Amino acid sequence: MRPIIGVACTKMYFPDNNLDQYFYVGSGYVEGIARCGGIPLILPLLTNPDAPFRAMIESLDGLILTGGDDPAPHLYGEEPLQGLGNIEYERDVAELEVIKLALELKKPILGICRGMQILNVACGGTLIQDIPRQVPGAFQHAQKGSRQYGAHKVTLQPGFVADAIGKSEILVNTSHHQAVKDVAPGFTMTGSAADGVIEAIESTNGLHVGLQWHPERMWGHDSDMLKVAEAFVAKVKQKKLQTK
Repeated sequence: MRPIIGVACTKMYFPDNNLDQYFYVGSGYVEGIARCGGIPLILPLLTNPDAPFRAMIESLDGLILTGGDDPAPHLYGEEPLQGLGNIEYERDVAELEVIKLALELKKPILGICRGMQILNVACGGTLIQDIPRQVPGAFQHAQKGSRQYGAHKVTLQPGFVADAIGKSEILVNTSHHQAVKDVAPGFTMTGSAADGVIEAIESTNGLHVGLQWHPERMWGHDSDMLKVAEAFVAKVKQKKLQTK
């Protein structure tokens, strides 16, 4: 019984075409879910007001929230600060609706990079708008080398990732300038870098996980990262069986 896992994708213009928008998502998310026994379903973040999001989420067993641009600061009660990057407000609105429905319907969620950030915002948390300006002594969290390989270590607390990998410390890639500041109510911090930046959060009910790094860029060759995908697919499958 392969669970159906939606992979949220957003819109973009292709170079030399500013008339037509296309939905897109990194292939790593999709390939990892398929490789680990799930059925990946690309979920378009529609921007029309009558988008059938409820029916779309009802058809899924789980949801992956993917990387991308910065969430709008007013969504977590802040003004834009220096260092804030590009905003995709239409994506924010669509994604918040998708998250609200997934939470209501108790669908497991894996948020990756921006996905962790918007999950935290949706549940009442806040964000660091720009790590270099707001975290004294922070590491370089936007690595210059290949993002298929690790750049800094993350210490894990007991939770989803530590259980999946069987380690208390892992080497992760990094390509972000924002991070979780105040963890949302109902969530706990389960991973952090040595500079204090939060790298993983998990809901107390065990259904919703956020990772600040990009395991989908690594799980093609890194067995630890593939275990993350395997564990999420297993979590979704278990929840599917419980609700039948």
